[in-house]
Parts: sequence; structure tokens; C-alpha cells
Amino acid sequence: MSNNVALITGASRGIGHHLARHFYAQGYRLILLARDEQALNRFASTLDPKRVQVLAVDVCDHAAVAARVQQALQRYNQLNVLINAAGIFRAGSSQTPLDDFSAMLATNVTAIHHLCQLCSPWLQQSGDGRIFNLASVSGVQPYGSVAGYAASKHALVGYSRSVARELGALGIKVTTLCPDVVDTDMAAGSGLSADEMLSTGDICRAVDFVMSLSPAAVIEQLTIGRQHRPRKPS
Repeated sequence: MSNNVALITGASRGIGHHLARHFYAQGYRLILLARDEQALNRFASTLDPKRVQVLAVDVCDHAAVAARVQQALQRYNQLNVLINAAGIFRAGSSQTPLDDFSAMLATNVTAIHHLCQLCSPWLQQSGDGRIFNLASVSGVQPYGSVAGYAASKHALVGYSRSVARELGALGIKVTTLCPDVVDTDMAAGSGLSADEMLSTGDICRAVDFVMSLSPAAVIEQLTIGRQHRPRKPS
């Protein structure tokens, strides 16, 4: 069993949940953060309590996040991987309500900056720290109907790629994952069938690939597209 520790946000559902299961299967000890306390506790009840800590907190509550994360890190006295998978989606472009626009920037960008800030000293101590920030293909190309969401993901891509240069000098590798639509509850309104979307397993395998490379290699951004298949006539 590994002594490594991974802190994963958005761990109660979707990509974060599946990445948490993936790292647990690899022997990691986990710090799981999400707003949904009941869902987190249900998940944790299926795991070895000696290998998991649950932090039921909103990533936008910066004071609570700082206190709870520092407490959890001090208990394990180690951190090897930070995965920022928590994120929100609100549809809309030029007419996106200001509250929705601000909420996406707060959750999808500012909260991630805060967690990187909190965790970087611990990741540096590990000697081979990793940060994975979950962005989106909408963070690297335009989509007319989701300008607000795209703005938050473009900001995250720019932030992550820039901070990668700073933290790389400290021995911390930062990778921004930019997947197309992934088969989670967030994609329920996409109109795509399951076989037209990426699977959460694709994201886990992408993380494995990045971590399997030699110490000299770093992938700052990985875009994971999907095959656009012709639809069968009805």
C-alpha cells in the first residue's frame, strides 16, 4: 500500500468521485472535499476509515477551506497530489445573469487558486508533487451558447499554464485537463447518449498517462476530444 496522499475536490460525484475511487484503488490515502456531506459520508463508508478524511465544505468558503484543509494535511503530514475537480456550470452567453457569471468565476477559478496556494508548500515537500486542474474543451475553443462557462474555463487554463511555470521550479508539476463532454450528471442536458460522451474512466486513464511519464517530462495541458460519429437516420 502506498503512503501517498491525494486531496480531491468535487469528490461527492462526477469526475472527482471517480478519480477518488481510482486513487484509492492505487493505495492512496485520501482527503475528500465537497459540499454534499451526505454523499461524501456515503462514499467514505465504503472505504477504510484509516485512509480517508472527509471535508464537507463549499470551496468558495475560503476561511473554512483553509482551516479544514490545513487540519487534514497536518494529520497526514504529507500531500502528493491535488486534484481540483469541483466546478459548476450555468448556461448562457451575453445574457448570463451576473450572479451566475460571478459564481462560475468564484468556483471554477478563484477557489482553485486558493487551494493551489494552500497546498503548494505541502506538495513541494513531497519532492514530486502534482496538481491536476479540471478545465474543459470550452476553455480552449469558443462555444456560442456558454460564454460565461467558457470564460471561467479559459481563465482556469491561463492561470494553470502560467502557475505551472512558477511551481515547476519548485518541483511541482501542474497539468490542466480539458475534456470534451464527460458522461456525468453535469452533462445530463447535453443531448448526447452515453456512447457519444467521454467516460470518467477516460479521465482516470489520462491522469495515469501523465503520471507515467519520465521525471523530465511535463504535460501542462491535455485536451481530450471525443469522436464525432454520424448520427443514424431516425
